[in-house]
Amino acid sequence: MIHYNYSPHQLEEKALELLKQFDSERLTKTKPLDVYAVIEKCLDVPYDWKYLTPNQSILGMTAFKAGTLWVWPESYYEEGMLPTKIYVKEGTILIDGSLTELPERGAENFTVMHEVFHQVLHTRCFRHSNPDYTHCTTRDALKNGKRQSMTPLEICEYQANTCAAAFLMPKPLLIEKVNRYAGGRLHLKSYADYLLVKNLAEEFSVSPTAMKFRLLNLGLADQ
Repeated sequence: MIHYNYSPHQLEEKALELLKQFDSERLTKTKPLDVYAVIEKCLDVPYDWKYLTPNQSILGMTAFKAGTLWVWPESYYEEGMLPTKIYVKEGTILIDGSLTELPERGAENFTVMHEVFHQVLHTRCFRHSNPDYTHCTTRDALKNGKRQSMTPLEICEYQANTCAAAFLMPKPLLIEKVNRYAGGRLHLKSYADYLLVKNLAEEFSVSPTAMKFRLLNLGLADQ
């Protein structure tokens, strides 16, 4: 069953556990990041890149059971274009190939870590109780925030998002950076602090949007 009652603190701890397993140095300093190395070292499951849709509406998938799925030959649709069926092994993580073509790695990094935490948090639930063998991560799912009322699937997305953010932007290190650069708090309407958010995003290998929401959620910034 899905563990509905993870507190924000427990989700932070889950992320820190994986971060320590992968590279404990990242708790105290920012470093270049290969998110696929996290899969190789901590999960030992297959991963691949495919065009999952022709409009980038699905950014990632986790195959909780072996089976087949449809993928596309390109990241865009042309008249007459058809998908092809491929077989994927149990545990496979698929990332939409369009993410690898972006000049910045932030969106790809967050999507990969989102899928990693589906594996960490939800494998038992989906493998044993869900008839579908794949779980798809949409663009909208990556934007989901905690609301008063969420469906079980939305809870899974919220949990994976929270852990991905905590892994990529560890709370203690981010607090230390904000204290050093901005005296403890950022004001996002300030152009100087807006630029600082962009710089922090680059330093932590995430998108500016992901950094903005992480700062807001931790109470380190205001609108």
